Amino acid sequence: MAADLKVDMPTASPEFIDEETLRVFVAGDVSQDDLSENVLNVEDAYAKWMAAPYYGKKQAKAIYLLVYGTDEEAGREVNLEYCNHVREFGFREVQGCGEDDHLTYVQGGGSINSNGPLTGYYKLNMSTRGHGASRPMAFHEVFHIYQISNIFEAFDQTHLKSKLGKLSGDDLGTDVAWWMEGNADFFSALHSSDKEHFKAEMRWALEGNGPFNQSRKQEYFDEGKKLYNLSWEQGDTVDLAYRIGSWFVAYLVAEHGEEKIYEFWESTDKEGFAPTFTRLFGRDYKLYTEDFDQWLRQPNEDLYAILDELFVNKVR
Repeated sequence: MAADLKVDMPTASPEFIDEETLRVFVAGDVSQDDLSENVLNVEDAYAKWMAAPYYGKKQAKAIYLLVYGTDEEAGREVNLEYCNHVREFGFREVQGCGEDDHLTYVQGGGSINSNGPLTGYYKLNMSTRGHGASRPMAFHEVFHIYQISNIFEAFDQTHLKSKLGKLSGDDLGTDVAWWMEGNADFFSALHSSDKEHFKAEMRWALEGNGPFNQSRKQEYFDEGKKLYNLSWEQGDTVDLAYRIGSWFVAYLVAEHGEEKIYEFWESTDKEGFAPTFTRLFGRDYKLYTEDFDQWLRQPNEDLYAILDELFVNKVR
């Protein structure tokens, strides 16, 4: 079934032809409590970053939230319901409609499946397996919608990726994760819960092993790859782009303030990734990551000293 939540929005660009802000598709095996919590989490994250006017406001709509349970057939059916909707609605591009696309979410996890200005909508997938309605995951994925909604002048995937920082590595043919994912991880931790949760998430990002046999911090230095070269093509190593990337954003925010990050996202469409970064943060992003690496070598307890102030001074 689909549940529609109507929110008044400014006039959309022609690509965003669905006037709903959030349209919900729910699998038949999802409880009402899990559904309500998922919707609340997405609404709260939306209110945090996109309720007020901002550069990408008119593209912060047509969000299709799919809530999956654990039953594969129910997952297939709700994904088909979504696919039929976007095809009938007349979007120029359809995302996430492969025969087995539902299986990833029935098995757990969440993601954004579409590229806003190129598709005209966002497909937000959330799973109830293992964690019910994950508030941090919802905040992470909605922050991606905030990032993407700020891009208007994207003629193809290459233009879009460039402005989002996905082509900021030394190999321009490889998508890198550090900037988009580090931002989403940091802001999810900062805003999805209370101060103790935030501090625990940041400790886990640094001290936790994740997919490795040692702490992420140690793995990052042993791996020896530049933060801006960490890509999804590197298997488990991409975990470092998310977690160490979140510490890079914490480092930036501690030096320049949270609003500078929002200013970045609301400027990159016109200026491009690298020029925007240099203007706002004072030097080239590659040089900045060198400084960050030196800072990160301090004892962890010295690094954690910035966390209380970051939480107290959060602005949204």
